[in-house]
Amino acid sequence: MSDPGFVAGLRPVPSGIGDSAPTWSASDLVGVRPDGTPVTVCVTDGGRPLLVVFLTTDCDGCDVFWGGLVDPPRGADVVVVTKGPDAVPASDVASLVVGLADIPVVMSDTAWPDYRVTGYPFLVLVEPGTRRIVAESVGFAWSDVETLVSTLDIGPADR
Repeated sequence: MSDPGFVAGLRPVPSGIGDSAPTWSASDLVGVRPDGTPVTVCVTDGGRPLLVVFLTTDCDGCDVFWGGLVDPPRGADVVVVTKGPDAVPASDVASLVVGLADIPVVMSDTAWPDYRVTGYPFLVLVEPGTRRIVAESVGFAWSDVETLVSTLDIGPADR
């Protein structure tokens, strides 16, 4: 995964779109910010789809997503979830979130099993105003995410 050419050629593997969407509901995201202050992101707040991006600080595939958060996909609100500070150094997360003032970052150990995430980068799209998960996928490029968000008719979007 350290070869950018190889990573660029990979495609996402959808694991829940349309009729095969997950049967569980999205959970609120509870944890701490990289500075240690408590944070809760309610998945039903807001009028746009919520893109939950599960990342870590030391994976090659995650680098693409950390860098892309400076100009995140239009059409969805974005929240980043990392493992909690016992698993991931908060200072490492803090160094990656510089310049991402409008994107909440939640360090949480409970969000991963709540969303049944076993690896990263992993993305989950939640319908606005509900707890319905409309798509989830392993992530390889922001262009794939932008395509997914723009093709789903799940709520208002700024396109």
